[in-house]
Amino acid sequence: MRARRTLRTALVAAGVTAALGASATGAFAHSAPAARTAASATHASGHCKTERVYVKTVKLADKVSRAKVFKTGKHRYEAEIWGKGLKYGTMAAKDRTAHAEHNGLHMTLHPNGTITSWVERAKPQPKPVVQRSLIASAPLADGTSTAKIYKVTANHYEADLYADGARFDTLVADGRAAYGELNGLHVVLRPDGQLSSWVDQSPTPAPSGTPSAAAEAG
Repeated sequence: MRARRTLRTALVAAGVTAALGASATGAFAHSAPAARTAASATHASGHCKTERVYVKTVKLADKVSRAKVFKTGKHRYEAEIWGKGLKYGTMAAKDRTAHAEHNGLHMTLHPNGTITSWVERAKPQPKPVVQRSLIASAPLADGTSTAKIYKVTANHYEADLYADGARFDTLVADGRAAYGELNGLHVVLRPDGQLSSWVDQSPTPAPSGTPSAAAEAG
């Protein structure tokens, strides 16, 4: 009967340990086998509990969390993971390394009591693809260049400018007008999609009979 009570006590202890493990963060699910191993060790040694000796506290890679490391035997260590006054869970390394992850914080506890950690970098968000709809093609004021006008959204238009078949500029009118210039050709694209252009006028030479021309000749 005494042996039965001892077994029943060990099973109850194992159940409590398992319940605590289940309430911890899912990242520490590997602690459940460690709990069963600890329960077996307790049963094998009667009512003796494994002694934990505090070793050190380690600051983890996220600069917020801490790991409290305890030695529980030869090549056996445990680490309690704490952050902002709350314990996330417990890692147990018994003759082999243990791994855990919590909100992008990765941790490894080695059988010699060393704990390392690193933070998973956030993946950059992909830039949205701009959908453009061609609404018009128009010649420009120099007589050789052209513009292809696209609608993106309301009050957002774009115009690709071409000279001799090669694109030399793209105007983006997103809520305000956009301007471009090439070799005296000026182009304006407005946020309603209207496009206008003009060419710089070369100065007209003065006629030879004007006073200014006579003065220069004198």
